[in-house]
Amino acid sequence: MEKHFPVSLTNLLITLNVIIFLLVFSLPEEKMRWAFETFSFSATHITEIWRWFTSLFLHVSASHLFFNMLGLYFFGRIVEEEVSPQWFLSIYFISGLIGSFAFMLTSPDAVVGASGCVFGMIGAAMLLNPMKRIHIYIFPLPLGIVALFFVIFEAIMVYFKPESLENVVSNVANVAHIGGVITGAIFAFFNNPKKALKGVGALILCVFLLIFFSPVFSFIALIGSIVLNVIDSLVGFFLYGTADALSFIWQ
Repeated sequence: MEKHFPVSLTNLLITLNVIIFLLVFSLPEEKMRWAFETFSFSATHITEIWRWFTSLFLHVSASHLFFNMLGLYFFGRIVEEEVSPQWFLSIYFISGLIGSFAFMLTSPDAVVGASGCVFGMIGAAMLLNPMKRIHIYIFPLPLGIVALFFVIFEAIMVYFKPESLENVVSNVANVAHIGGVITGAIFAFFNNPKKALKGVGALILCVFLLIFFSPVFSFIALIGSIVLNVIDSLVGFFLYGTADALSFIWQ
């Protein structure tokens, strides 16, 4: 068992991301636009090293923040149980950086958000503890199945991208997600090769389960999307309201 940090790094990162979101969205519109232009990451500004890291803490909407932090909450805690704080932070930040650079190679657009970091957590967690039971809504599922669902979806979006979804996810950096997953998985192998190899075997089993029980998982995903949309709306109302209340700081 790895030695752990006295305070949950997952919770600290979630808190930091939320605080930055509230501060950015409490800014007057012109200053908020300046913040995104100054701290986002793109090929045009690749030599401005600070952007490599500041972009990982910027989110363009409450939904963007909510879903990233939800993923970090589920998968980050599991990785934190398996590795040392140094490994955890390395996986988080390097996965985010690799994800951003992967996106940069495929698009001239700026990229922001912790998605690459979160998918790095997914890549590491699904190899280090794929059979860990997590609850998705009220349904207990092996972590490996949930992680594979995300990975397969991202792979489809990168390589096949259905036309029916182009308008829905056109602004999503799917390539950054794949880059993060691969980076997290590589870190898992370097951290604990024996456990990661066992994890691969467990993931193969999860693939068969995912195929065999696909109607059940599709039903869970459908119910989940409805529940999450409701929660997302409530969280958005709270976050935007709080940011608006904090706007007095800049007056």
